[in-house]
Amino acid sequence: MGKTLDNAALLDRLPQYFWGAVIFSISLAIFYLVGRFVLEPAVERALRIRSVNRTIRGAILRVVRAVIWFAGILLALDLAGVDVFGASATLAAALTIAVGFATRDIAANFVGGVFIVTDPRFNIGDWIAWSENEGVIEDITFRVTRVRTFDNELITVPNSVLTTNAVKNPVAGDTLRVHHEFPLAYDVDVDAVDAILLEEADRHDDIMDDPAPSVHVTDMNDSRLTVEVSFWIDDPTHAEFVAARSKFFRRVNRRFDEAGIALAG
Repeated sequence: MGKTLDNAALLDRLPQYFWGAVIFSISLAIFYLVGRFVLEPAVERALRIRSVNRTIRGAILRVVRAVIWFAGILLALDLAGVDVFGASATLAAALTIAVGFATRDIAANFVGGVFIVTDPRFNIGDWIAWSENEGVIEDITFRVTRVRTFDNELITVPNSVLTTNAVKNPVAGDTLRVHHEFPLAYDVDVDAVDAILLEEADRHDDIMDDPAPSVHVTDMNDSRLTVEVSFWIDDPTHAEFVAARSKFFRRVNRRFDEAGIALAG
């Protein structure tokens, strides 16, 4: 008898549940549309007017989007008749513990994302290298950083990986030093090699005069000696780095061939 009454009570409440679900869905959709097409664009325009860094701008917009979703869900539940703020403390504590266990890695990545986003020398468009990977930062979220490799592959890196490992940013400064070693046999005229390297560096439009290019003998062993050339390029990007080095090496290779200078194997 009791079971029959319970089923009857449930059936009586079905319309209430149905309309509650409808009100919740419509309310949430309205909140989302207003946030997505009114609030977010307004915030983005304000940030662009203030010339906020692209990386910081993206982080702020993600926070705004999360707040819109959170507030929208709470308000939609309230309009649907769900007493969100009257839930028991025990249930709230249980949910907090469950979420804590489920989001430990997410929390670590979030903290890492905060450090990355607020680091002025770590920005979208930078060329970075870590472990055995390198590429250009394409996007930074509070959970992951997306890096486009020079083979056009997209690497999604958890932020905790970047914050707990050494990351090299070759373009963090205004200039970048390029250096390369040439192995030479002992019968090669080292002075002639030095002259060719310095002349070609001086002729190269993309190589800076100050600091001046330099050439040094860096190693000697039983079979060969090693000469290293170093020079600086201004306002570096990966493309400029590759182009400047390639152009220099092509010219040096031609001059070595003309002078009969062969590199040691």
